[in-house]
Amino acid sequence: MFKVNWGRIAIYVGALTLTYALSTQVDALKGLTLPATVLVAFLTIGEVILALRGKTWAFMTGLLGATLAALSIPVEWKVPASMTVLGGGIALMAPKLRKHSRFARGLGLLLGLYGLSGIPPLDAVGSVFSYAGLFLFLGYSVAELGERYPWTEPVERNLLGLGALGAILGLYAAVRGTLSESHPELVFYGEWLVLLLGVITAGSMVYSYISEKDPEKYLLSQWKKHEAKTVERLGPELAEASRAVEDFVVRGRKGPLLTFIAYYGSRLFDDRKRFGALVEKIADYRERQTSRLTPLWIRHAYERRELERRIRIVEEVFEELRTLMGWES
Repeated sequence: MFKVNWGRIAIYVGALTLTYALSTQVDALKGLTLPATVLVAFLTIGEVILALRGKTWAFMTGLLGATLAALSIPVEWKVPASMTVLGGGIALMAPKLRKHSRFARGLGLLLGLYGLSGIPPLDAVGSVFSYAGLFLFLGYSVAELGERYPWTEPVERNLLGLGALGAILGLYAAVRGTLSESHPELVFYGEWLVLLLGVITAGSMVYSYISEKDPEKYLLSQWKKHEAKTVERLGPELAEASRAVEDFVVRGRKGPLLTFIAYYGSRLFDDRKRFGALVEKIADYRERQTSRLTPLWIRHAYERRELERRIRIVEEVFEELRTLMGWES
C-alpha cells in the first residue's frame, strides 16, 4: 500500500525553512542554504521511494542527496567530505545487498577513509586513513571469494587486523614524510612510536589467541534471557522446534532447523516459491567474523549482537511459517 510519511517530510521542510531564516541573520549560514535544499529535496524523494520500492532504494536516494549536499558546501575540502559521506553510506548499505556485500563494504571503507585523509586537520596524517582504507578494501575483496576458496577464512577473521596494519604503515609514511620535513628531530621518536604500536598489535593478536575461549557458555547465558519470550512466540505447534532453534541461535548450526522447517514445508505444495524464500533466510545466514585483534569484551558485544540477529531471523521465519500453515490466531 502506497503510504508516504508526511510527518517526516514536514520536519525536513521545517528544518530547511529554519536554515533559510537563520541565514538571513547569520552570514556563516548562508553557504549552507544550497546544501540544505539539495539534501531536503532528496530526502523528500526518498520518502516517496520508500513507499514505492522499500528501504534500500530510499537509503540510496538519501545517500545520493547527502553526497551532493556535501559536494555543494562552499569549502575547499568539499570533495573529500563528499567522498567520506558516500563511502560511509556504501559501507552501511553493504550488508543489505544480496551479492558482493563484502566487496561493497570494502569499497565504501576505501572511499570513506580516503576522503577523511583529505579533510583538514586530518590531512597531516592522511596516509593513516588512506593506507587503512586500502588494506581493508583488499581484505574485503579477498573475503568476497570466501564461498569458493576456504583459504580466505583467516583473512576474513582478521579484517580489523589488516586495517590496523595499514594504519600503522600509514603512520610510518606520515612520520617519514611530514616530520622529516617539518621536524626532523622528531623522526626518531615517531619511528619508535610506530614500532611500539606494531608490538602492541602483535601482542594483542597473540593474547587474543591464547585467551580465546569457546563462546558457547557466554552465548547460552545470553540465550536464556530471550528463550522464554522467543519460544512463546513460536506457538504451541512449533514448540518442539525449541532444540533446533537453540542450536541455530547459540551455535549457528543451520542443519537441524532447516530439517525441521523442511518437514513442515513438505506439506506446502501450493506456495513453493514463498516457502523457498522462507528457507533462504536461514540457509543464507552468514555469521559476521571478528578479528584476533578484537578485545574479549568487544567480541562479546559482537557475539551478543549476532545472537540477537539470529533470534530475529527465527522469529520472522516462524511467523511466516505459521501463516503458511494456517496457524494464525
